[in-house]
Amino acid sequence: MKLRMQITKEKDIRFISHLEYVRTIERAIRRAKLPAAYSEGFNPHLKFSLASALGVGVVSLAEFVEIELAEPMEAEAAVQKMAAALPRGIRILAADVAATNAPALMASAGGADYSVTLPYTGAYVEPVTAFNEADSVIYAKAAPKLRNKVKEIDVKFYIPQVAASCEDDLLTLTFSCRITPNGSMKAVDLLKTLNQHFGMEMPVEKADITRLDLYRVTAAGGRLPMLEAMYTVEQ
Repeated sequence: MKLRMQITKEKDIRFISHLEYVRTIERAIRRAKLPAAYSEGFNPHLKFSLASALGVGVVSLAEFVEIELAEPMEAEAAVQKMAAALPRGIRILAADVAATNAPALMASAGGADYSVTLPYTGAYVEPVTAFNEADSVIYAKAAPKLRNKVKEIDVKFYIPQVAASCEDDLLTLTFSCRITPNGSMKAVDLLKTLNQHFGMEMPVEKADITRLDLYRVTAAGGRLPMLEAMYTVEQ
């Protein structure tokens, strides 16, 4: 069976790398003494994965970890053990269990919701409206591994619309971003796009970025939660 949990990556650990975040969860699984399954071979390793990698510096309320268990276990009991083993900055929000042959969570994610807040005193209504009304916006991103060193991304394919509001010189942008088998788009690249193509001068380095949700997408474009029969953890 698989234990699947919605967990957080909070502000006090947002600057650790994705690899270190994964290692932290692995250590917690070992400390919790869950009956985790291991791969076979010369160098066996724990069978667990995260649904979608998160950029350094980004806070998240919607990280998902999937752990294959060698023995059946109730979600509530497993969550209690894991919660006691996790360090500060990572909390469990919900959990469920699934069959071992259930599709991997990593392959299920189809979109994510984000909120970005940063100091800003310039015009924002017209630039954001222009972005929303555009059919296509091409962002050229540095890609050292490619032959021409540049990767062109149609931002509108990943982020069709952006909502904006400003209060006390703090600009807040909220949007949904598509996730595909071939990749997705970083929130920071949206900010750079708005600066480069729509004349905004946002201090990208001061942006507080939060992933609010991660979800599956149906063939008709509807949303489904990543977890199904959820056990919600009281905070």
